[in-house]
Amino acid sequence: MKYLFSRKLATIGMSAVVLCGFIACSDESSSPNKADDTPVIDTPVLPPVTDISPVVTNPMTVNFNGDGTRAVIAGGATLNLLDTTAIPTGAEVAFTSAELTMVKVNETGATVGTPLQVTYNAPTGAIPNVNWSELGAGIYDENKTDCGTFRLYATYMASYDASKPSMYVSRDSLTFVRDERFCQVLVEDTATTPKEVPGSNVTMVMTTVEVGTKDGQGISLATLSAAPVASADLYFTADELTGILTAHSANGVQIAEYTNDKDKNWDDDWTSLDLPPDPVTMSNFRFKEKSLTTVLPGFDGMKFYIATTSAYNSTTGDGFFAFTLLNKPDTPDANNNYNLTILIYKKQ
Repeated sequence: MKYLFSRKLATIGMSAVVLCGFIACSDESSSPNKADDTPVIDTPVLPPVTDISPVVTNPMTVNFNGDGTRAVIAGGATLNLLDTTAIPTGAEVAFTSAELTMVKVNETGATVGTPLQVTYNAPTGAIPNVNWSELGAGIYDENKTDCGTFRLYATYMASYDASKPSMYVSRDSLTFVRDERFCQVLVEDTATTPKEVPGSNVTMVMTTVEVGTKDGQGISLATLSAAPVASADLYFTADELTGILTAHSANGVQIAEYTNDKDKNWDDDWTSLDLPPDPVTMSNFRFKEKSLTTVLPGFDGMKFYIATTSAYNSTTGDGFFAFTLLNKPDTPDANNNYNLTILIYKKQ
């Protein structure tokens, strides 16, 4: 039985899913002389992959914030609809399922369960592609439960027959490290009276602007809206091979990376997924004026960036903007353009 897919219908139902494993017990914990109060859950078992599959995986990435409590998972998969070896003539293939599973890699190289959680919105129906960023995939651990080496598996199932949803099964994996320091509890020094931080009285408000990397549009900071690149204060380009973004400034505007992530205070290392709480002030975004430039390669949503105009005033907040990447698709459109959503804070 064929799926009746319409490529003009892009609505996807979502349901929240949390996948987690648990650390397997050691030989000592299985001793009959020791009480076992902790439930033992085996290392997750992954379904076997198929020899033939039209699934093409886009490499995954895991990017943690400054204190290691949150990470963004990007990557995904598409379908090679021209693969006549896997797809019969006239068949309409789509993804039927996509799953993320995480295990820990111990000192011997073996994989065991982990309490570290992976969350994402699982697709609830046939979809044309999988984008983990759009599905909200991430790792969250405010309680510092587990550190070390981990392996993340993405399993993709596709089919052209609704009665056989796992006709094609492909898998991608990524090994990454969560540094041990992210599991250490810091002791705060309450004896020192905090100093008043410059800009703490300048309240900021947030907006978003939609631009592209090849659509001739940039951002006007005066209007906080899209503007032709020729007159824009900020604009963005993407490497045609890697998709890595570069931020550019013009019209006397200068840009720099914020420096919040350069110290041991991880609680203010803001990202597009970990925004500062209201009221947001200028002091939430620190930077070094000597670092101001007009080109910043590697622009992404795991940190914030600063833009200053010729009217910049470090006391009043005039001419000061903080911005980051809120959304970027894993693949460009037919014109090799990435549609970007840029999040910007400015003085209220």
